[in-house]
Amino acid sequence: MTEQHEPKHLLRTEADVDTPVEQQREELAETVEALAAKVDVPARVSAAAQDTTAKVQEVAQETTAKVQAVAQDGATKVKQNPQTAGASLAGAVLAVVLVALVRRRRARKAVAQQSVIDILAGR
Repeated sequence: MTEQHEPKHLLRTEADVDTPVEQQREELAETVEALAAKVDVPARVSAAAQDTTAKVQEVAQETTAKVQAVAQDGATKVKQNPQTAGASLAGAVLAVVLVALVRRRRARKAVAQQSVIDILAGR
């Protein structure tokens, strides 16, 4: 009954001890690499900038393709019915002229009102 038991650490072989140590070293190396990547802010910013640039270029290409398709469709419609296009153009020109006239009239009215105020104020 009085068996003498050796402590467990003395019963382990050298191979048993090396395996956990090597595994812990590998895990520690992975952790250090992950932390280094998180700390490397310039690299992260550069990567984010490259991703954003790629996305913007993709959206620009898609938008250009859509605009070209719409322009092609509009050109086809104008060729099919030039009277409608002429009437639309005349309407747009008329709208621009009317806006310019209204602004001019308002500007003159404002100058005239300012002149009256200056006269009354004795300036």
